[in-house]
Amino acid sequence: MNGSMRARLQDSMAQLDSRYRAALKDDAMQTAFECLWDAWSGEMGAMINSEVLSTLDLLLLTAAVDNRRLIEELRRQLEVMGHEDR
Repeated sequence: MNGSMRARLQDSMAQLDSRYRAALKDDAMQTAFECLWDAWSGEMGAMINSEVLSTLDLLLLTAAVDNRRLIEELRRQLEVMGHEDR
């Protein structure tokens, strides 16, 4: 695969947007996919510095990490709400 890692990642992201997201039938799934762009864009440096994974693997890994971040944030909010109820 030729080109810089940044170019390969951006190309993969563009292809996923034009082919995968566009093919999703559920509007909520399309919206959820669009939310991944923030995580991917924000962690481009981390993905570029990895030499082990393919571009798609990196995109998936970053999405999984961002999902985990959101889960942990929601967990903390629920704990705070639980403590406030006592």
